[in-house]
Amino acid sequence: MFNHQKLSVFTLLLLCFKPCTAADYTVANTYNKLVKQYPQIQLPDTELPNSVIAHKALSYKQTKSSTQTIDIYQKNKQSKKAPLIMLIHGGGWQSGTPALMAALAISLVKRGYIVATPSYRLSDEAPYPAALEDIADALLWLKKYASRYNIDSTKIALAGGSAGGQLAALLAYSGGIIDDSNTNAQRINVQALINIDGLSDFTSPEALPFENNPNKAVTSASKWLGGRYESIPEQWRSASPLFYIDQTAPATLFINSSVPRFRAGRDSAILKLKALHISCQVYQFKDAPHSFWLFEPWLTPTYTAIDDFLDRQFNNGL
Repeated sequence: MFNHQKLSVFTLLLLCFKPCTAADYTVANTYNKLVKQYPQIQLPDTELPNSVIAHKALSYKQTKSSTQTIDIYQKNKQSKKAPLIMLIHGGGWQSGTPALMAALAISLVKRGYIVATPSYRLSDEAPYPAALEDIADALLWLKKYASRYNIDSTKIALAGGSAGGQLAALLAYSGGIIDDSNTNAQRINVQALINIDGLSDFTSPEALPFENNPNKAVTSASKWLGGRYESIPEQWRSASPLFYIDQTAPATLFINSSVPRFRAGRDSAILKLKALHISCQVYQFKDAPHSFWLFEPWLTPTYTAIDDFLDRQFNNGL
């Protein structure tokens, strides 16, 4: 932990850090940033087809400062149980909403899955590990009401993009238990993980120059984690999915852009998974920006790769 002097300095730096709201990271804003470099980019259709219904803004958790909600997408008049994918949005732990994942969610529902997209507390509201606690509670809520939504609770996958990929991996590998001293914690197990351009190791040489950029007073990672790496290295390690990989880890699919920064720690994670004989696969685009899953021409191969991977893991013949 850092001392009071370091804490006060970091607090002052946060006051100089331009706040980012949940609305800053949107599909439209990201499109406008990328379209010049990628003129082939296309906005996806997020209108619900007749075959898909959405249960929006269902409250799954009340904190002192906010209500956390979840959107559930599924086939219209669904009568049979289906596998669940909990899909977690990104935004640097400081912005974004579940609406970011709507196009991918709808596409996966068409492939036979039930998809849930939760909100979680962002760094302006609460630092790490609040977001992890929220998504763990969201998954427990979904398991509690599995029969209501025809969820097959024996076939659950965690997935997410960018910060959402890191959170999905952290929950999948840790089971939601990041403090060994908490002997009463309930471990959460899932059957598969899809990490879409999310960090596996904050402490890696690939990540630190960006996430702990010395030229920035505060980065999105240091804001979320509560301090810079040199001040609280144990906190940065605690939030790194890599260090929780053991024999309980689920089968993992990594889907990556062509930007190395966002797959920091992936190769080390693959080595650990393979040593434990846990299935892991990689789908990497040759030329794709970060946030590729929000747009065509990358959306279709992304949900196709997810479906192919889960079909093999769940052996459900969807």
